[in-house]
Amino acid sequence: MKRWNICPSDANLQKYLSDSLSISPVISQLFINRGMRDIDKIKSFLNNDVSELYNPFLMKGMSEAVLRIKKALTKKEKILIHGDYDVDGVTATALLFFTLKEFGAEPVYFIPDRLTEGYGLGSNGVEEAVKIKASLVITVDCGISSHEEVDALNKHGIDVVVTDHHEPPRILPNAHAVINPHQKGCAYPDKNLSGVSIAFKLCQALSAELNNRNFWKHLDLVTLGTVSDIAPILGENRILVKEGLKLLKNGGSNKGVKALIEVSGIKKDKIGAFEIGFILGPRINAAGRLGYAGIAVELLLTEDDARAKKLAKKLNEANQERQKIEKNTLKEAISKIERDINFKDHRVIVLHNEDWHAGVMGIVASRISDRFNRPAILISTKDGVGRGSGRSIENFHLFEALASCEGFLKEYGGHQYACGLTILEKNLPGFIKLINELAAGSMKTEDLAQALSIDMETGLDVFDYKTIEDIASLEPFGEGNPEPVFCSRNLRLAQPVRVLKGEHIKFQVTDGRKKFEAIGFGMAKDGDIELALRNCSSFDMAYTVSINNWQGMNTIQLKIEDIKPS
Repeated sequence: MKRWNICPSDANLQKYLSDSLSISPVISQLFINRGMRDIDKIKSFLNNDVSELYNPFLMKGMSEAVLRIKKALTKKEKILIHGDYDVDGVTATALLFFTLKEFGAEPVYFIPDRLTEGYGLGSNGVEEAVKIKASLVITVDCGISSHEEVDALNKHGIDVVVTDHHEPPRILPNAHAVINPHQKGCAYPDKNLSGVSIAFKLCQALSAELNNRNFWKHLDLVTLGTVSDIAPILGENRILVKEGLKLLKNGGSNKGVKALIEVSGIKKDKIGAFEIGFILGPRINAAGRLGYAGIAVELLLTEDDARAKKLAKKLNEANQERQKIEKNTLKEAISKIERDINFKDHRVIVLHNEDWHAGVMGIVASRISDRFNRPAILISTKDGVGRGSGRSIENFHLFEALASCEGFLKEYGGHQYACGLTILEKNLPGFIKLINELAAGSMKTEDLAQALSIDMETGLDVFDYKTIEDIASLEPFGEGNPEPVFCSRNLRLAQPVRVLKGEHIKFQVTDGRKKFEAIGFGMAKDGDIELALRNCSSFDMAYTVSINNWQGMNTIQLKIEDIKPS
């Protein structure tokens, strides 16, 4: 059972918003919980479209970048796009590649190998740029900390335009232009853009200068990268994802994405943030996790249907292999935790092993962080060097903690909730000690209790089809705009609990006024929940609510998040 954090209700503000906007008190409270108390701000959130995107030239470095790219286009210079191996980096690479092709360029792309080269602009990227005689390198979703590599490119007479969304270091690389809304002196209003969203802003700026609007047809790529990178679905990200989802549901224009949707078994009209984050994204990521991510870029760039199907099938198979490796690594990691971790002293779980596959460190760290509600860092060591990934919880800023530990680290990068790092194996004990000291000084005991944020405590009678349609108007849900969670007290079973496929529980629930179907995915594995439901006379339940369509019939369904005895 989780600690329930129920948002405080504001009846007066609820009424004001409800009367002003002709919306229900439930929807009013959801806006209040998301920090929207202004009528115009709420209208903008509900009605926003591409006309509300900011001028890309407000971003520091954009004018210099566009001028340099225009020069390269005019002089037919060789341009290298340097991306990253995750979905954000892969989609940003493909987006910029398509856009430069529209303007007559013949760009080349380079994606580092996660296992042999690691994250970002590295020495192999520099060598590739020199080898192909590039005179301009444009980074997407990386490069903000690559001082040595940018200097090396400069020495070869190669200009660099850095586009990145990761936290910048104190001193920026000596690039021709740096585009990153987090850099000092950047007045761009939206600081939450993903790597592919920033690449999109560059494409938008170039297209405004060169009078070409074909880049809009690639919003499906922006949506894939933004949702998969768990960027906040607010502001410009929300506009771009919303429009990209429309494109995907209408079939989209990208042959590779279409093939991936088909091989994944998703109905295109059902595509939402969940399908991207948990079905499509992992398949694109799988290539980079197990080796070279270039196959994923190839998929997104191909114009051949047969080739797209072949590559999509390869990614699907790679994802199945990734799942097996991940399952085994998680099992080993849990065993190590049970053996080596003292939760009294270890507020940050740091695990390292020579046999672990470097490509699944981030996923397994995420699983462990979710399970134990603590920051988790997993490191794969080889030849005295460890490469790792970390995931964090709400009250521990992982990037800032790494910055305080940089004396022990070879390289590091990331943001509040996720990081990547390289460390010499001999430095691991000192790093583990220091990061746990930092955590002990900044985290309270209650920060470590698993919490569930709940939007509203209510009776079941507030839910009807109109209210649920209004809740759906807040989509797409995701980071920064989570799917609303409600709770109701003193509920009773209206029908016995059924177990589906040995994994899920399903039953009818009532509060005495209204009755709904409730489903708990994966909850049959926890026999305690099923037993508690059968034995207690009443219970409290936290849930999300949606309309379930089964064989042409629409019914209101509650998806269980947590259950407690009343």
